[in-house]
Amino acid sequence: MKKRLLILLGLMIFVFPVFSQKQLIVKTENYPLGCDTVNCYLPENYSSLKKYPAVILLHGYDGSFRQWGNICNLQKLSNEFSMILICPDGFKESWYLDSPIRPSLRYASFFREDLLPELKKNLPLDSTALFITGLSMGGHGALYLFCLNHKEFKAAGSISGVLDLKASSVSFSIAKVLGVKNKTNTNWEKYSVINMTDSLKNAGKPLIVNCGSQDFLIGVNRKFAQKCEQEKIKIVFTESPGKHNRDYWRALLPEQLRYFRQFVRKDTD
Repeated sequence: MKKRLLILLGLMIFVFPVFSQKQLIVKTENYPLGCDTVNCYLPENYSSLKKYPAVILLHGYDGSFRQWGNICNLQKLSNEFSMILICPDGFKESWYLDSPIRPSLRYASFFREDLLPELKKNLPLDSTALFITGLSMGGHGALYLFCLNHKEFKAAGSISGVLDLKASSVSFSIAKVLGVKNKTNTNWEKYSVINMTDSLKNAGKPLIVNCGSQDFLIGVNRKFAQKCEQEKIKIVFTESPGKHNRDYWRALLPEQLRYFRQFVRKDTD
């Protein structure tokens, strides 16, 4: 029995330094649940005396703070790129917005007032090298939150993003946040990032947008990229074989991290 305990303790000592993961519980008055769970992946053997670039990863519709970790080996990617990877919970279908029809649902306010300050307080992140991206619902959310808070970020991205909310295949979900989609409800246009490119132009910071050529959202992503190019917004847009699924998201996340990494000063980490 003692021998087994010693073996178990030895394994614990070996495992914990390798998986440099933290979980934060962020309190908030901006959402009915009152808190948000955030999974954080730090580079192996990171030093609290150093500052590291960080990427906020937003999940898709009906997902959670666990979704990206279930798709990719985030610890491996954190180690490879020497970046902190941060996965907050978007409450399944917040669409990362402040709802104009439900005053208690204020994700964008939570992000600005609660989440960002807690991340800076509790993680050794370099606030001059902060990035944001996401998949599907989170792809739209990343660019939307970037529009509202572009001074906080070095660059932003989207993978398979619902960049025009009217193109979503789950309109019933967005209706809970913006109201029923019809000709008189202008919320769907107002809150769609494809109609917010003026904010992106004012940000003066680069974007990376990826979408699979077999994805039902490819048309919207092409249109968004074309609009950015017309308005002289710096954007890297790629479409490659792939559908709206985990295989595509798993393949494209490293590409986005590699893109972000080029904007990090060599002396920051």
